[in-house]
Amino acid sequence: MKRSITVSIFAIVMGVALISCDTNTQKGSGTGSDTGQGMMSGGTAWGTGAFRSNGERIYFTATSERGTSITYAGGPSSSGWMMMGGQQACVSCHGPNGRGGKHNMGMTQVMDAKDIRWKVLQPEFDAEKFRLAVVKGQDPDGTQLKPDMPRWNISNEDLADLIAFLKTLP
Repeated sequence: MKRSITVSIFAIVMGVALISCDTNTQKGSGTGSDTGQGMMSGGTAWGTGAFRSNGERIYFTATSERGTSITYAGGPSSSGWMMMGGQQACVSCHGPNGRGGKHNMGMTQVMDAKDIRWKVLQPEFDAEKFRLAVVKGQDPDGTQLKPDMPRWNISNEDLADLIAFLKTLP
């Protein structure tokens, strides 16, 4: 009985926390930020002027200051891993520094996100190969990336901005 009450209270607190996080997000615009803490569904918790560049904004929020749509198909949520708020962005898997790493996606599933700092990608990727990876899920050797990698619908201009941001990561 006591455990049941504790579990119920925990579930209520977590539900309220998730709802308040989701309702506190806002559609951001502008440029400037440092780390990627606070990304939630459909927007940015950083607000206007939070990012130094459009590429940084795209990386952390999957939104563009141009107002263009950046959507995706597939990715971890389609393979059973639910992202908080249902929204993914590069930072969701590759981390605030672009270094990627292993993520537990449930009891038995692990995802290994690639290090996508441009200095690491460059020996194998150029802008076109990167576009094919992001849009088509195609590795430079022509094989398909794992389904954990979302297939993004992103304009060439926004993709160029994203690459410019990845080039700034140490």
